[in-house]
Amino acid sequence: MSDAPRPQMIALAAVSLAHVLIMFAGFTILADVFRFPEVLREPAADRLALFAANQAVIQGTYWALMMTGLTQILFTILFVQSFPAQRSPGLSTLLMLVLVFGVLTGFGQAMGFGRWAILIPYLADQLLSGGADPAVIALLEGSFNRYAGMLVGEHLSNIAWGIFFISAAFAVLSSKVFDRRIGIIGVIGTPLFFVLAAEQLGLEGALLGLITDFGFPLLAVWHFAIAWSAFRFDRAAWRGPALGASFWGVMGVLYLAMAWPAIAG
Repeated sequence: MSDAPRPQMIALAAVSLAHVLIMFAGFTILADVFRFPEVLREPAADRLALFAANQAVIQGTYWALMMTGLTQILFTILFVQSFPAQRSPGLSTLLMLVLVFGVLTGFGQAMGFGRWAILIPYLADQLLSGGADPAVIALLEGSFNRYAGMLVGEHLSNIAWGIFFISAAFAVLSSKVFDRRIGIIGVIGTPLFFVLAAEQLGLEGALLGLITDFGFPLLAVWHFAIAWSAFRFDRAAWRGPALGASFWGVMGVLYLAMAWPAIAG
């Protein structure tokens, strides 16, 4: 057996890591300089004024987050291609679902984040320069927030993300390409996306905060596990390594570090 991973698997590992690191770094920055996500519930004028005051950082961060829509699509393609060409009809169906809904997820995320990188700077400038009626600006910003943000970027994208995630989980469980425990993590983490999608239908309360604080670190662990498996992929046997206790110990520490702000209160 060769222990040299294929270039494609190296690419999968790199994209998996980049995707999750950009996403978590982006949300951390926005929480610090933009009061995200609470700022989304404030009046449009206050939100646009805060955006303008920190535009260089906020716009650049949202541009990076917009790129995670593309890394989601690239990750999806590389993940599907990591499975052998000769596979069962059931696994082929699962991977088709992964491909379709992974691409839809990436497109919806790019649209949702992209409005902050392209549209909102224009609206903020018009509001602060007096170039348009503040009521009109607030209406436009609110409309795009509910359409591109809530409908496309959150509601539909989270539904697609959930279908992608559960399909990927069962694909892992149905093959020997990745450690089966990665599939189990996927099954456990899938409800996260459907609960988040329900927020736009009126679901509110502490449950959403718990889901975000303790669910998204699990998503990071899943991506790190995929990355490590892909990096150590055995192309002769066409399978990744069995992830040992040391790996899961590191992942446990990483999970606690990401969830600690919520644990510490």
